[in-house]
Amino acid sequence: MSLGLPLGGGFIYLSIIPTRFHQSGYGEFISGRISPFQWLIGGALVFACVAACIETFRRGSRADRVMGCFASLLTLWLISEFFSLVLLPVRPSAI
Repeated sequence: MSLGLPLGGGFIYLSIIPTRFHQSGYGEFISGRISPFQWLIGGALVFACVAACIETFRRGSRADRVMGCFASLLTLWLISEFFSLVLLPVRPSAI
């Protein structure tokens, strides 16, 4: 469970946020504003993933803890994606 939550949750969260664009000369930007609901979903996913990793390390067997290490890395990826949205400028897409 601790591995599936950040893996599935990360991809689900990335699918509900606005599209990211990488444009030469302008850098990286997103195509629309992020709603409070999207921030709430992202925060809840981050909290649930961190809680699952902590619980895995507290109660899991050795194999669970190895999977918990991979889950921790995926959780760090999700956290970095979540907080990188704060720094990205918003530009409406030309399409």
